[in-house]
Amino acid sequence: MQQPLEHVPLLERPSFETVYTVGLSFLRQALRWLGVAERDVDDVLQDVMIAAYHALESFDPGRGTDGARAGHSPSGRAPSAGRRAPQAPSPLGEPLRRWLFGIAWRQVGHYRGRAHRRREIAVGAGASWPFDLADPGLSSEQLLAREQSGQLVGRLLGAIDLERRVVLIMHDLLDMTSADIARDLDVNENTVRNRLRLAREDFRVAVKRMNAEDRRALRDPLSLPVAERSRAADEESLLDAARLVPDVPDAIRRRLWIAVAHAIAHARAAGPSAQASAPPPA
Repeated sequence: MQQPLEHVPLLERPSFETVYTVGLSFLRQALRWLGVAERDVDDVLQDVMIAAYHALESFDPGRGTDGARAGHSPSGRAPSAGRRAPQAPSPLGEPLRRWLFGIAWRQVGHYRGRAHRRREIAVGAGASWPFDLADPGLSSEQLLAREQSGQLVGRLLGAIDLERRVVLIMHDLLDMTSADIARDLDVNENTVRNRLRLAREDFRVAVKRMNAEDRRALRDPLSLPVAERSRAADEESLLDAARLVPDVPDAIRRRLWIAVAHAIAHARAAGPSAQASAPPPA
């Protein structure tokens, strides 16, 4: 394993406005990965953002930027032919994304407790999966096919036990090493590797159990770009589809910011020095 580079200046801690702007879309998707019901996603997202604001001073932007992850493949092997390799994140974006995911994971624990007290079960993504970013290179049918693929991934992930699922998400979707996952979840590496193996088996079984209609929709020659047709219903391609993080519509982004800013302003006013809320980020 490569050693961390020496004499690399520490990255600056981002402002909360930057955290909100950069992290909102990712967090909204991550909450679905973790099984938050569609009707509750924005409420839990608001809780995550408020928690991130209060914890921002503890964020270390230099964590996770060493060379140990360079070239790390989510599955521990090189991407197979025709499989899209994940895009390289910015030096700040990767540790920020992992830090935010940790906050989301803790908030989902609170959410599941509330759901059980209401005698409800949070099992996966809801019926709606809002892919709102239009790709000018794709037809409306192809955009719909990608939306359906995202919905399907949510259902497939929802079928996996949560302890296994979070390891699969952290390793295969966030590209974290087993050592990092073990540290963040406070378990040993053997436990991480075992949960990852079982989660992949569960996901593979769930893919095999897809009904004919789902498979037909994924492989419809009119609804997918040529490069995506042959592997549309295999588990690696479906996990690749989960990496596509749609942007949050402006109306929701602004509404959430107003709610978060109001909660922050209220908390500040309750403290020794009241301060006005900052304007929403551009």
